[in-house]
Amino acid sequence: MAELNEILGNERIKEHFITAVHHKKISHAYIMEGDKGSGKKMLAEAFSKILQCEGRETTGLVESCGKCESCIQMEYHDHPDVIWVSHEKPNVISVGEIREQIVNTVEIMPYKGPYKIYIVDEAEKMNAAAQNAILKTIEEPPEYAVIFLLTTNRGAFLDTILSRCILLATRPVPGTAVEKYLVEKCSVSKEEAEFAAGFSLGNIGKAESIILSEEFRELKDLTLDILRYIHEIESYEIADKVKEYKKYKARIDDFFDIFLMWFRDILLLKADTSPNKDIARRKIIFKNEYISLKKQADKLKMDSIDYIINRINRARIRIKSNVNFDATLELLIVEARREF
Repeated sequence: MAELNEILGNERIKEHFITAVHHKKISHAYIMEGDKGSGKKMLAEAFSKILQCEGRETTGLVESCGKCESCIQMEYHDHPDVIWVSHEKPNVISVGEIREQIVNTVEIMPYKGPYKIYIVDEAEKMNAAAQNAILKTIEEPPEYAVIFLLTTNRGAFLDTILSRCILLATRPVPGTAVEKYLVEKCSVSKEEAEFAAGFSLGNIGKAESIILSEEFRELKDLTLDILRYIHEIESYEIADKVKEYKKYKARIDDFFDIFLMWFRDILLLKADTSPNKDIARRKIIFKNEYISLKKQADKLKMDSIDYIINRINRARIRIKSNVNFDATLELLIVEARREF
């Protein structure tokens, strides 16, 4: 588990936590919003570790000591007063789960620490009944209670919950910092790190996942095989290629991101009017694909690129709405090819 000062980026959130501890003004409820992999869990855990640290009072420092029993328990995710709220169904956190794990236990004093901390990951999945159940605890919490609602979408919460929580939003980490982290921690080449940092748009968790995943590498290679020749691909080839994506259904968002980043690179090259073409080349993500990208940029009009990007976003929404998988991917490739 990373210490707060070891977490890359999100300085504003770290400063907020440090100030809160220093002035002993800990909120009872936080909403932490950010994309998956943006560091919400790490930040919540690191702050919780500081709050529960037994050695902090003797050192006088606003950080965890890393040596006391509490800190060791946090390292092993075994602290009795830090509760990760779980849910059985993948797409919903029910009122029963919120009542059982938070509402019915919050009045029980902490077992050993000064705080009783609840961390609700994917909190946007709480249905209306679950949110109403947790609302009373947020409105009238015991003095020792701290609740973290980790979410990708604050818009999923009731206004009454939003108004009673401290909202902290994660931000992308600068690309150079992500690259340095990946080279040092994952022992990859600068080229690989640069691609992962650019593709993840500063999302450190996503960047690390890209570097470490053989499945992502396979998905990327498969998709680039389509994108390089999408302007001349035959209809029968499209159907055959789409069949190969069935085993990557769990990473379909990565497929759409690869598609989107490809046409984003084309847009950059198309819009570039500077005499020094190396500037645009340095900005694109798929640097090794420059020749293919430039060839397609010369063929496409700006309106066509905008149209394809809209089709990519539409296909992503259709997949999330459980529209037929193969048909959605085939249609996207056909629509993109037609613009050439």
